[in-house]
Amino acid sequence: MVARPQRKGKSHDAIKRSDHDPHVIAAVANLFWQDRKVDKARNWFNRAVTLAPDIGDFWTSYYRFELQHGNADTQRDVLRRCVAAEPKHGERWQAITKAVENSHLSVEALLKKAVVLNARYPEAVGALERGDPMPN
Repeated sequence: MVARPQRKGKSHDAIKRSDHDPHVIAAVANLFWQDRKVDKARNWFNRAVTLAPDIGDFWTSYYRFELQHGNADTQRDVLRRCVAAEPKHGERWQAITKAVENSHLSVEALLKKAVVLNARYPEAVGALERGDPMPN
């Protein structure tokens, strides 16, 4: 990641090069979140999940953002939209959804589990991918 003063320029360049790439849009949303620009981050997360509703990693970030900065209505809305989209892709999302112990879970439960795992244990994603036991 580049230094904080250069982020705006780099993100602007990335958006110019690939205007409709949902990964770039989600990365910009995360930058706005880090800079505590809540309204802008919400708009960019919404744009990312609208462009690529099948990528669960975006839904996880968006829901985690709403849990931190949103109200109950916005949280329910993101949850409802995620369940309707039934995401199937994303590095972290697939590591969680394809784990045998999660095979019976609904999309709602998977989203909540993904948020908890990614927030508490960023290293747990790698453990899930390797099939290692979960960290305590």
